[in-house]
Amino acid sequence: MTSQPGRFIVFEGLDGAGTTTQAQLLAERLRGRGRLVHLAHQPSEGPVGLLIRQILAGRAATPQADGKLGMVDERVMALLFAADRLDHLDSQIEARLARGEDVILDRYILSSLAYQGASVSHDFIQSANRYARKADLTLFLYVPAQVALERVRQRGAKLERYETQQHMQLIEREYNRLVGTLASVVSIDGTRPIAEVAEACASAVQQQLG
Repeated sequence: MTSQPGRFIVFEGLDGAGTTTQAQLLAERLRGRGRLVHLAHQPSEGPVGLLIRQILAGRAATPQADGKLGMVDERVMALLFAADRLDHLDSQIEARLARGEDVILDRYILSSLAYQGASVSHDFIQSANRYARKADLTLFLYVPAQVALERVRQRGAKLERYETQQHMQLIEREYNRLVGTLASVVSIDGTRPIAEVAEACASAVQQQLG
């Protein structure tokens, strides 16, 4: 007798929306109910994911013809994220789902469409991600760009590539446009207290996936 495949649950939202915290809380809750849960994030810890992290932190750049260092093009970023996604699925996620583990992932394809989609065509991004499996459920934590940016600043760490007011507002717009058109995405008010957001996430998983 084969085991039921695991559930593939994704958290999405702006930097500072609370995706990492809520993914951890949901994992703890499901484990408490006796489920096997693998918690992961993208960019991954794989070779492409580590390169992306260096670029986001400003530690890697593209040498230009004039000898100066320039920003890595957004189309290249979209392809790197897609490559990392496929590598992560192949090396870590698919086998776990197949043997019945739930996988909770902090960021997935919707992040590429929101973050790179502000300047790169969605067709280009969708094409690059066409071999990536669909999530069973995506939980989008809605937090306005200004609130999200304040939360990021409060961490005290150096701001990364997309953590500016202009970028955050563009990304918020893209997310809002996308979330309204996708039936597999549940939008949750991420401005509420952490415990209330966690309850809303758990309720959405129960309603959508049982």
